[in-house]
Amino acid sequence: MSARITHPNLSSQDIEARAYQLMALNNILHSSTLLVLPTAMGKTPIELMAIADKMHQFPNKKVIFVAPTNPLLAQHYKEAKSFLNIPDESIIMINGGINWKKRQEMAKNAKLILATPQVIRNDVNRGSLSLENCCLLVIDEAHHASGKHAMGQVADLYLKHSKEGLLLGATASPGSTDRAIINLINRLGSSNVFSMQKNNPLIKPYVSELKSNIITLELPKKLEDLAAPLKIWLDEMVEKLRKVGVYLHKGVITTSGLNDSMKRANFLIERKSQHGWNSMKLIVDSIRVLQLINLITTQGIISTRNYIRRTMTQFESGEKKLSRLVNKKEFINLKEEISNMQEIHNKMDKVVELVKEQIDLDNQSRIIVFASLRDSVKNITITLNGINGINAVPFIGQSSRKGDEGMSQKQQISTLDDFREGKLNVLVATSVGEEGLDIPSADRVIFYEPVASEIRTIQRRGRTGRHRSGYVFVLVSKDTKDEGIRFAANAKENRMHRILNKIKNQRRLSFDSINSKNQLDDFKIILNNDEISVDSFIISEKKRLKKENEKEKIKVEETKNQEIKLNVLNNNLSISQRLRPKGQSGLEEFENED
Repeated sequence: MSARITHPNLSSQDIEARAYQLMALNNILHSSTLLVLPTAMGKTPIELMAIADKMHQFPNKKVIFVAPTNPLLAQHYKEAKSFLNIPDESIIMINGGINWKKRQEMAKNAKLILATPQVIRNDVNRGSLSLENCCLLVIDEAHHASGKHAMGQVADLYLKHSKEGLLLGATASPGSTDRAIINLINRLGSSNVFSMQKNNPLIKPYVSELKSNIITLELPKKLEDLAAPLKIWLDEMVEKLRKVGVYLHKGVITTSGLNDSMKRANFLIERKSQHGWNSMKLIVDSIRVLQLINLITTQGIISTRNYIRRTMTQFESGEKKLSRLVNKKEFINLKEEISNMQEIHNKMDKVVELVKEQIDLDNQSRIIVFASLRDSVKNITITLNGINGINAVPFIGQSSRKGDEGMSQKQQISTLDDFREGKLNVLVATSVGEEGLDIPSADRVIFYEPVASEIRTIQRRGRTGRHRSGYVFVLVSKDTKDEGIRFAANAKENRMHRILNKIKNQRRLSFDSINSKNQLDDFKIILNNDEISVDSFIISEKKRLKKENEKEKIKVEETKNQEIKLNVLNNNLSISQRLRPKGQSGLEEFENED
């Protein structure tokens, strides 16, 4: 059913009408809401429709839109100018690179202000920006609004200073524990939650096919040999921690287990116990050795070598506590053995294979490779650029450290534009590329390693399949940290959906806009050149999609029944009958006749 949405403050371009988006929008306009939808399911159009309506309802008030990164903000700025039927000069984007006095002047006549949360927080605190005259605050990628993050501080300021303004927080991944999700709801002042999963009949027709593939790789023997002495060293240190009752976790030694040990060591230190100080030294050294092991086994030679070089530089610059690490024979031997070694981790070969495979299938393809470490990003980029037909670029954050320059906002935006336009066909990104960025032609996403956070997993996976079918490949090194992380991320994501449903049921909040007061009078649906109300459209869509869903269920059931019948038939046939060409008689049939 082809339909579009019209509204006085929306531009004349076609905006596809989707029932679930309009249901969410009605909730948002009714009360402050946490919006949770899968990636690529249209959170941005919902945000912009909410902005359009609030501007129409309160023409003398402002709307503020915050996003965590400048590239994402630039994307929203471009979309706002395209979607909203208001003068271009009424929409401004401000960042920390603009002097605050100039920002103050720019904001005076603006109707929509897009900014990073740090800018809004700083301007409000210094008094150069007021939130009293704001009718709506939109917080994109709202899962950041926790603790001391600027996004949470902006929410605090808005709830304190705005006069009856609404707050919309939007995310695909609000957290994986009751506490995290409830804290987020409370921090945003949300009296309502609207969430749907991809298997919901109202969303399902719009979901692009996303095929996820886990590729488990055997660790090269040489890497196992390099890690073996470090593992013995780590086991010896942790055994000492176990003897004094500081390390209590069973099984594989993990960073979380060592972090828990640190709490117990601090407890002993507070009580002036010598065991506390000795344990703390062992824990710090254990964390560094475990990091070395994980680098060798999950990232490879080059990332490990760069880590060792940085450690040596820190030691030579005066960090004498590193002497316990750098003077150990295991560390010295590793440093010498890999000093001139080429990369031998098979993840690199697999990345090359997957990228070449996609380019061979379609030379217009765009591919994103995610890696957690900048060292790995640079190594992957260099390797891929040595292959004919591949033009790869790194995409990293703005922060810089000695010998490792970040990307400026201008460089980030330019890189994304070149990628969208096809000037570049492979983007190799750290976590800065995970959130919200709409890269329509990403045909394939490759995880150089799995990530433990369900938020980051959902965000990374959402970079493909946004507008058409896409493929996700996750590289997992067998018997390494990768395997534990992979299972942890899946468990957290499933738990997130269970908790959201539980919270909604417990609070008995209104999630269906049809059952709440209609706030969408200014929105109309154009269907087959006829104008109909939003309510009529949602009711008709529910009926239509219910019928389609029932037809699909019947079709799936019929296919299953056919497969069962075929399996039963095959099981009843002899091996010779199953292998015989159709229509050909067998000796057993002549035997039966006799």
